[in-house]
Amino acid sequence: MAVGINRIFPIRAVGPGMCLIGRDRFTAVIEAVPVNFALRSPRDQERLVQGYAAFLNGLSFPVELLVRSDFLRVDDYLGALKANEEHLEPHLRPSLGDYIEFVQETVSINNLLRRRFFLILSWQGVDTRSRPRQRGEVLWDEAELELSRRKEMLAQGLRPLGIRIKTLNAEEIFRFLYASLGAGEPLPAGVNWAWD
Repeated sequence: MAVGINRIFPIRAVGPGMCLIGRDRFTAVIEAVPVNFALRSPRDQERLVQGYAAFLNGLSFPVELLVRSDFLRVDDYLGALKANEEHLEPHLRPSLGDYIEFVQETVSINNLLRRRFFLILSWQGVDTRSRPRQRGEVLWDEAELELSRRKEMLAQGLRPLGIRIKTLNAEEIFRFLYASLGAGEPLPAGVNWAWD
């Protein structure tokens, strides 16, 4: 018997830069754009590992790390290439055809994966009200301020390692949550998608 996602993970609202889970738990999802570790020298790899360990040990708040592997779909990419073929100079068109054939053959033999790295921050407030807080109310503003402070600390700690971070906007958070938790279930009821 399938348990509804909204019972396990009660998303009440998805807003700009964060979402409200339950009555008083606010969560921000940040995507980390990593460095290519395998292409670094052994000395650089060791430096990165030590720097990352020091960064994690220096955190004063919990951070959840999530690595997600998604199958890459290249149909749209190849379709866009084919659509723009007429804009290429005639002597380059055979090379484009060879490239498209190479990509199609590679995809048919190997499944291409894209790994994405996410940092999930949470802040718990105290709410005794029966309805979710709206943007502009004290608890929402307090959560937004605290999560922004934590995001800045993450950015400062990861920047020396060459790792950039990107805060997901409301639509990206919604897609992230649904892709991570939805597993083909209908969209959860009670999510305030049109939040202002």
